[in-house]
Amino acid sequence: MLALFGSDLASAQDQADAQRFFPRQGYLLTGYGGAGFQTLFAEEGQPNDFSAIFAPIMLFQVSDRFLFEGELEFGIEDDVTATSLEYAQVDMALSNNLTLVAGKFLLPFNTFSERLHPTWINRLISAPALYGGHGALTPTDPLLPVLSDVGVQLRGAFSVGRFRTITAEAFITQGPMQAAHEDGAEEGHDEATIATTEVGFASGEGITGPGDLAFGGDFTDNNENKLLGGRLGFGIAPFFEVNVSGMTAAFDPAGDLRFSAVGAHVEGRHRSITVHGEFIQTWQDVAHEEDEIPAVDDSAETLTRNGYWVQAGYRQGKWQPVVRWTQLFESDIDGEVVTDAGQQLALGLDYWFEPAVVVKVEYLINEEEHSIDNNRLAIQIAFGF
Repeated sequence: MLALFGSDLASAQDQADAQRFFPRQGYLLTGYGGAGFQTLFAEEGQPNDFSAIFAPIMLFQVSDRFLFEGELEFGIEDDVTATSLEYAQVDMALSNNLTLVAGKFLLPFNTFSERLHPTWINRLISAPALYGGHGALTPTDPLLPVLSDVGVQLRGAFSVGRFRTITAEAFITQGPMQAAHEDGAEEGHDEATIATTEVGFASGEGITGPGDLAFGGDFTDNNENKLLGGRLGFGIAPFFEVNVSGMTAAFDPAGDLRFSAVGAHVEGRHRSITVHGEFIQTWQDVAHEEDEIPAVDDSAETLTRNGYWVQAGYRQGKWQPVVRWTQLFESDIDGEVVTDAGQQLALGLDYWFEPAVVVKVEYLINEEEHSIDNNRLAIQIAFGF
């Protein structure tokens, strides 16, 4: 009993001290999760499987100026529970218009990675085929992963008239690096890895290739160069928003080979209709395979890739049909095809039991240059809390 009373008294004292030092502190546990089932129609035949995801988000506000937020993601991979740190960042309000962010954060490049990829926010089960991971099933190699990295960013929002806002973000992070390989096989491959030199089918979950790049997979940089990027946007609330983004960094240990990307995003809303669209173009320096030490010289080439996706949804009561079209274009180096073209049509139907509880059915139709039939039917129940 004394131990119990002592514990209660100590806890009360700790709370009183915390309240004295942090009079405006606050805690919030939120997040999202879901469970699903999919069947894949592939030539080689793959079993149907179930899936589950749990992603708690924790926020701690010390005062009006300081906020810490972090997200953990739990899932099942290869019969084990996999845990990943989606982001962990400190937000410091510099003024009413400017916020400084430090830590691991979702990159403000276009908007899907930063705003739309969580299970209950994404109106479809899969990510657009431009992105690897997070349920993606792509007809060819994706352009980017769902982006997160470690560094600092400055965010601003400025009113320029009634309901009109200009937003701007600038960031410096560790940047991409070459994925590790041993005897031609990749080590430590995860959903943050993208392939840029492998031709053929890619699932977004296990892509391999000698030109793979990884974002946010390691807190130690492989060179002295950093990723520089930013996004500039204009919005008329709540009807319209447009953003343009860009980023560039060296990715090899010597700091000679570069990866760059530009993007554009448009979003429109009218009553129950919502439309999204994104365009991405990337440039990556690629050294020939015979070069043991890559360098930007006559033996290096630049691989240019691009693609886009557009999505429309219509909410009628508890029902919401959704359709998305994605196009990835073929790319080559010296006339030799390096990445195939691919198209994807996603058809979805959502039923909202509650404002944050939805059941989604999706059918993916993939079109590739090769005769691989990898369409997929999936069902998922997702929730936000």
